[in-house]
Amino acid sequence: MEPSPPPLGSRSAPDVHRAGAGARFAFAILAVLALYAVDLVCVLAAPEAVSDLMRAFAVPFDLMVCAPAAFYLIVLRRFGLSPALVLPVVALGGAASAALAPVGRPSLHLPLAAAALALEAAIAVREGRKVARAYRAAKVASSRPNDWFAAALGVLVRSERIARLGADELAAEWYLVRSWGRAPDVPSGCRAFSQHRRSGHAALVGTIVAVTLVETAAVHLLMARWSTPAACALTALSLYACAILVGDARATALSPLLVDDRALTVRWGARFCERIPLDAVRSVGSSEPGEDAPKSERLSLAAMGARPCWIELSRPVPVRTAFGGVRAIRWLCVGPDDPDAFARAALEARDALAAPVPA
Repeated sequence: MEPSPPPLGSRSAPDVHRAGAGARFAFAILAVLALYAVDLVCVLAAPEAVSDLMRAFAVPFDLMVCAPAAFYLIVLRRFGLSPALVLPVVALGGAASAALAPVGRPSLHLPLAAAALALEAAIAVREGRKVARAYRAAKVASSRPNDWFAAALGVLVRSERIARLGADELAAEWYLVRSWGRAPDVPSGCRAFSQHRRSGHAALVGTIVAVTLVETAAVHLLMARWSTPAACALTALSLYACAILVGDARATALSPLLVDDRALTVRWGARFCERIPLDAVRSVGSSEPGEDAPKSERLSLAAMGARPCWIELSRPVPVRTAFGGVRAIRWLCVGPDDPDAFARAALEARDALAAPVPA
């Protein structure tokens, strides 16, 4: 089982950067919105008798058949995306046509709604099987929840960046719910170095959560004076943010730094995990980069209160950022609980890799 994904530089480029993808997607959205606008204008401008006929037959057909078909043909089929992504367009069209349908008169909305439900069920079953197969295969190949969810989401979207961002969020939720009582993730053949005990990271997260809960209660009472739904929405978002913070802290506790005979696996929380090849490691220690070192080539993952341990690389190594982008770094700061032991293990592994093999 792989401890983490291969170095970013060895991966193939994602398919998301196809020429015209953004323009085509925007055109599809505009086409769908145009159908909505034309139907609404016609319903409002037509005489009552004609308006009822349009709301009963033309509007449901446009919004539940034409708009989803346009979105599917322009975007999903063109870029090989999952048909499941058309379901929200069908549901939105059904809701709009139901709101506009004349009361007590025959309408095309009901038969189209029944057909839409059957179509949605068929697509959900078909795509659900693909997602389940990808998830199970990734779970066998990797020990990280991020990789499981990224493989599953990759079935639905062809953008590796979007799949990874969604997987990071789902992984934080997984650590919140499923990680209690589990041992740290240490694959066979790796030496692990914790990074959460001496830094006080758990105490910091607990303090942030406690303060956020107090502020949430105050903001809820204040907002409820003007809008109860808005107050409830803000409260739900704040509670979710607190839950994600706890899940991320659990991920940090269960994802120590790893040293094996090929690479250093640098992990932090549920959102960062990269393998740094040992042959790219120049030094590991407490020495900070010089003032001439570009800030764009530095990345700090050390928790507040942790003793910094800088990994200097002999060449730029591309890593993923928290928001799915890629940047090349040459200095990486981590905060292991025992930085001396981590530095010693990393340098020993590097020297062993560089040592000539006896004949």
